[in-house]
Amino acid sequence: MTERSVQWLEDREELRALTQRYSRAIDERDHDVLATLFHPEGSVDGVRGPSTVSDYLAGLRATTPEGSSMHVLGEPLIDLPPGADEGTLDIYAVVHQIPASAGGAHRMLGIRYVDRVVRRDGGWAIFHRQSRMLWARELS
Repeated sequence: MTERSVQWLEDREELRALTQRYSRAIDERDHDVLATLFHPEGSVDGVRGPSTVSDYLAGLRATTPEGSSMHVLGEPLIDLPPGADEGTLDIYAVVHQIPASAGGAHRMLGIRYVDRVVRRDGGWAIFHRQSRMLWARELS
């Protein structure tokens, strides 16, 4: 196996881990870790509309509901040519949102994240995220 092939495999594993780090950080409400996963000059097109990364992160800090959540991810589709410094991740997620109060509804969401990722400071960062809500259910 060539050095380039080994690097490509390592990059793919780092990208797979990036999706998992996002899920854990958002579920743990760890906004400092979330900030490290995005390129500071990037953007997000999400359920609240388009925004810069800094505005997106500020919005998360201000509007994160009380309670807990759990992101369950499907296997990411990774488009990364060997030797490339940018690629695409396409991930499906089922998100459980559990309210802090006993009277609130448990919500279950189907979400698709399509991320353009770039190599940055020896690692990978999300430069552009498109987040689409595919479905939502309230469970009693």
